[in-house]
Amino acid sequence: MRAMLVFIWGNYKPHLVMVTTKLCLAVSSILLQSVLSTGICALVVVVYEHVVATCVLSSLAFFLERGRRPPLTSQILCYSFFLGFLLVAVFQSLRIMSLQYVAATYQSVALNLMAVVVFVIAVLFGQENLKFCTIHGQAKTWGVGVSAAGALTMVLWTGPTLFESAFTAPKASSIIGGSMLVASVLAGASWNLLVGPVSRKYPADLSLSTMMMFFGTTQAGIITLFLVTKSSWELKWEGGLVLTAILWGGITVTGLSYYAHVWCVHKRGPVFAAAFQPLLIVFTFLLEATVLRETTHLGSVIGAVLVVLGLYMLLWGKAKDIEMQGMLETKEGINSPLLD
Repeated sequence: MRAMLVFIWGNYKPHLVMVTTKLCLAVSSILLQSVLSTGICALVVVVYEHVVATCVLSSLAFFLERGRRPPLTSQILCYSFFLGFLLVAVFQSLRIMSLQYVAATYQSVALNLMAVVVFVIAVLFGQENLKFCTIHGQAKTWGVGVSAAGALTMVLWTGPTLFESAFTAPKASSIIGGSMLVASVLAGASWNLLVGPVSRKYPADLSLSTMMMFFGTTQAGIITLFLVTKSSWELKWEGGLVLTAILWGGITVTGLSYYAHVWCVHKRGPVFAAAFQPLLIVFTFLLEATVLRETTHLGSVIGAVLVVLGLYMLLWGKAKDIEMQGMLETKEGINSPLLD
């Protein structure tokens, strides 16, 4: 038994790490949804959770990147300030606030759409090449279309009820939560496109993330001070649920899971890491159905399946592009005049 566990851990470590990170994020969404249902202010939860995350990331950066950090410039500080605003003050704040109005599964589908939105924006701004006549270009194009169809299915068609719940969110709340998710996904997609060039200028992932987290948390805290009353900062105990949600989100999701994701990208590449994103929908759906017993409709299930299918089509096309690019670079290297 022990030999089998050693074999699995040695050969499938990146797979296990990615599955665990998605499970942690799903648990965090369920915890936050439960906490917010008690009347806790979502913005205050965002601030407390990211204070914890800043402490975790700063500790990791101090020990793991000691002596390897490049010199810090005013330009990097400005980039970190703006990226922190997109990441925490906009993306994370709206993402967590939306849980007051929509189910966690609905949110997980929206997060899966982020890769599609990033691709579309990258094509529009010339950061991504789309060769429509190739099979890879067709796969990416159809992937975007299928994912969009899945999102529209979830929004426009409810379908018959699969699992009944005692609580049903009003339609107006769903519209508010959906609008928050749209703005959140756009902010997250913009952050994903901008953080790449900045990380190449400052190749110290954990230190850069710490600066973004610090600036973003500070900005979110200032905004929250103007929007909520003083009494809202006093968190309810609720049997330890509130503290558990904040520590779980700050330590495992925003802190350790980020480092695990970066490690998997370095080991197997970004396409490998992105391929596990649809597991978030599966884990969230199972936890929501068994723990929270939320109402589930056929339209949501079909829409989620279409989003996952479209995402995998897009990832397959992108993976083939990377493979072709690597083959061309190898061929150019072999035929270079220096080697000749």
